[in-house]
Amino acid sequence: MRKIIIAVGLLVASSSVFAGTMGNDLDLRVVTVTSGSWVQVLQNGEPVEGATVSLSGTQTEHVTSENGRVFVMAEQPYTRSGTFSAVTTDGREISKRVVLPRDRND
Repeated sequence: MRKIIIAVGLLVASSSVFAGTMGNDLDLRVVTVTSGSWVQVLQNGEPVEGATVSLSGTQTEHVTSENGRVFVMAEQPYTRSGTFSAVTTDGREISKRVVLPRDRND
């Protein structure tokens, strides 16, 4: 009986892990520079055109070009963390928390 319980437990755990990775084909890449950040949205490794990208704490939304990229200008001149969020045209969402460097030209 103990072996059956362990086997069922392992099956449930592996199913949960597998289910968590399914549909995880959306990727958000962020490269920060002193004046802002380059954000790229990918789905299955391919650029996503028309995704809406926003940064927490700002009111501005940006739309990715055909290469899946958009430049988001830094609105605050000091180091802080922020969360970039992207929504594809079919409503799928992804977000990523990053550290935004401050502009060192001050």
